This record gives sequence, structure tokens and C-alpha cells, in this order.
Amino acid sequence: MLTKKEQQTYDFITKYCKKFGEPPLLRQIAKGIGIKSKGVAHRYVDALIKENKIKKLPHKHRGNIINQKRISNGLRIKSFGKIVAGNPIDAVSDKDIIELDHIFSNEKCFALKVQGDSMIEAGINDGDWVIVEKQNKPIASKIMVILIDNQDVTLKYVKQINPETVKLIPANKNLSSKPYNISRISIQGVIIGQIRVY
Repeated sequence: MLTKKEQQTYDFITKYCKKFGEPPLLRQIAKGIGIKSKGVAHRYVDALIKENKIKKLPHKHRGNIINQKRISNGLRIKSFGKIVAGNPIDAVSDKDIIELDHIFSNEKCFALKVQGDSMIEAGINDGDWVIVEKQNKPIASKIMVILIDNQDVTLKYVKQINPETVKLIPANKNLSSKPYNISRISIQGVIIGQIRVY
């Protein structure tokens, strides 16, 4: 059973880890729970360790790790492979893992690496990673991941032309939009984030 201050300490560490992706220092804990003494904060941390609420990692500057899977291990978003931002190609799965616990916390997300330049005017370049939230309906003005003919995946805006036809629209003035019968496409998700590695 935790005391009021121990629970407050635990809650602060939990929120800090979720926000910054790493545990706080003792001085940050002390400030966060409204005390001045790092020694007292250390005592609260020791109590949490004894209660198995957090784990102490040896030889670490920031050694207090919350004993919860999402925080201690971090959120990892699977890479489902590469996606073309030009003409559709086969999507090939790979085994890459991207650590994004300090940015995203949505377990409905996955990551795709962009190939091609059809979305450059939307700020998405060849080699960028896009973060996709699963979604099966097109959203106006949002960039969508679209599966074509159950085998080709592409990244485009989607515009409904009539009940039977949609147009896939690139963000590149040098490329043309293409119409598709709605039976040929399946919306896989909506772009909610982007990562560019230099």
C-alpha cells in the first residue's frame, strides 16, 4: 500500500515517462511533487521499488523505470515495408522496428517508408517515413494509404467522383490524377505523422 506522497511520486514518474520517453531525475521528481529535498524523493523512489511499482536499472543515470510494459519497453511501431508515392508497386513486408514511444502512443498505427516523389508538394519526400493510423474510409483533404486491386499500395489524396468512381490525386504538379472504380480500391489508413531521417 502506497502512501499519498509515494502515489504522487509514482504518478509523476509515469506521466513524465509518457511525455518525454525517459524517467525523470531525482531533482525533477522532487520539483514535480512539490518538495525541495532530493533525499526525500529518493526515499519515495526506494519505496516504489520495494513495492515493485518501478525497477531500478544499475549503472544508469536515469535508472528509475516504470514497471509497465508500455513505458519500460517503449512503444514500438512495426514497419510494414515500403510504399510507393508514384506508380503503385507491390508492398513488401520487412522486419524493421521504429522506436516512437516519445512521439506516438497510438497502437493502431504502423509505419511505411515512402518511395517516389508524387507527394512532394505535401511535404512528403522519397525516403521519408509516414505514420499511418488504420482507417477504412477516405477523409477529405487527408493523405490516405490505398490498396489497389488487393496487391498494390500507394499514397494519395482520394476524391469521390461518383458512387462508382474515385480519383487518386498526387501532390506533384508534374503528375496526373487517376480514376479508379471503387471496387478496385481499399482504404488502409490515414497519414497522421511523418519522420525524416537525415
